[in-house]
Amino acid sequence: MGTIVAAEYVTLDGVMEAPAWTGPYFNDELAKLQSDLLFSSDALLLGRVTYEGFAASWPQMEEIEGEFAVRMNTMPKHVASRTLTRTEWNAQLLDGDAADAVAKLKEGPGQSLIYGSADLLNSLLQHNLIDQYRLMTFPVVQGRGKRLFNADVDPRSFRQVSSTTISSGVVVTDYAPV
Repeated sequence: MGTIVAAEYVTLDGVMEAPAWTGPYFNDELAKLQSDLLFSSDALLLGRVTYEGFAASWPQMEEIEGEFAVRMNTMPKHVASRTLTRTEWNAQLLDGDAADAVAKLKEGPGQSLIYGSADLLNSLLQHNLIDQYRLMTFPVVQGRGKRLFNADVDPRSFRQVSSTTISSGVVVTDYAPV
């Protein structure tokens, strides 16, 4: 059975949008955790906005980001979109309803990794399709922006699987649904 892991940068007040605020806190420890997670995954699962941003930037980053960027560029990508009609960058559109398509992905082997993609994340959360949440909580407050969980999410519980505090103050916590 396949697994879905959501890896999300988030502020203390729950904002995940436009994570330029990560820069001062990103270090080798966090890069190692992110790299380990990426290399243990078989595919990326992205919403349209994240896909378009990643597809525009990652192909030019191999010299800067090395093997991480090579992996980002070469691994398969599944894209949830109601508006795109075609994709590039080793990506394919999910057929039909995103939740149904992801449920089918989970029937196969491997691990799919979600980066960003707040709308997709919230949709999959409502359908209980995410197996693990890796929340990287940065010691900043944004005040405004798209929240990790939107107001329409039904109440639910999670159990902490692990937690690591990075020397820069970022707390990386893995949660699984109860």
